[in-house]
Amino acid sequence: MPRLEIGDDWTYLIARLPDTDDDFNDFTTPILFCLNKDYAVTLSCDSLGRLWQPFIDQARSRTDRPVELLVDMIDAISRQYQRRVAAINRQMRAATDNIHTLRVKDIATLAEYERKLNDYLDALIPMNWAVEKLLATSGLRLRADDKEDVEDLSIDLEQVIARCKSLLRTITNVRDSYRAVMDTRLNETIRLLTVITVALTIPTMIAGLFGMNVPVPGDNDPLMFWKITVVSIVAACALGGFFLRKR
Repeated sequence: MPRLEIGDDWTYLIARLPDTDDDFNDFTTPILFCLNKDYAVTLSCDSLGRLWQPFIDQARSRTDRPVELLVDMIDAISRQYQRRVAAINRQMRAATDNIHTLRVKDIATLAEYERKLNDYLDALIPMNWAVEKLLATSGLRLRADDKEDVEDLSIDLEQVIARCKSLLRTITNVRDSYRAVMDTRLNETIRLLTVITVALTIPTMIAGLFGMNVPVPGDNDPLMFWKITVVSIVAACALGGFFLRKR
């Protein structure tokens, strides 16, 4: 769980970031930031080269100011979350372009996105709280520009959190819409099968009547079979059409 802890001379910030070694891995990876007046140290159980190497190549952070370096590193993590959430948003839009063409596979994909976004929220919300607590940590001796950077970072994290919640609501709405469409299709199918069953009762009754071993009208008529067949088909179609038009 991301949190901020303060020791004698060190401040410890535990955070989680999306796994950077696999674009399709939805688990978050823990990372520990250790900070004092002279050093900033990071510890993690996984290799984070894909995150830190671009940061090393592109960032212009002062290594003699650990607080500024810490804010820049957390900002890099925030941008990583933003990219992941934006990718999920694009994939969701492609998968839910038409609610009527959704398949079970698409719903399973949305469920996977939902689990991933919940994992991100479980990491982002406590991390934002920890970042906000940095402002109240007297041992860090934040300057005015440092406080502004921390506040901006907190705003960025809140925006990512809001985006995750928005996507989760979208997933819920899509799933509810899909359930409504499936219920409608099921009702239409049951209705059609019911009409077919009712329509088939007429030829079944007529066939049963003329199939009994008793004298019946027209038993000597050579065309009686075709007459019965035509009457049965017409009656079945008329009854079926009547029920299909009834809503």
